[in-house]
Amino acid sequence: MSRTPINEAARAHSNLNTFASIVTILEGGHIYGLEKSQTAQKTAQKIIDICKREQQFQLRAYDAAVHAANKETSQ
Repeated sequence: MSRTPINEAARAHSNLNTFASIVTILEGGHIYGLEKSQTAQKTAQKIIDICKREQQFQLRAYDAAVHAANKETSQ
């Protein structure tokens, strides 16, 4: 995939959806025995925190790419 602003926006949007899905799975209680295992709870929370940080990074990348694409089309 070429590195045009619109392709970068699409890539960032896909990544946002991927990390949001992981958070939804972990927060939705889809790990068996999570409520009984302190280790599993801590691990799930670490993964959630990492995913949320990455979502913020991807959101900034998406916004920048959309802004760049809008500048290209308005010229």
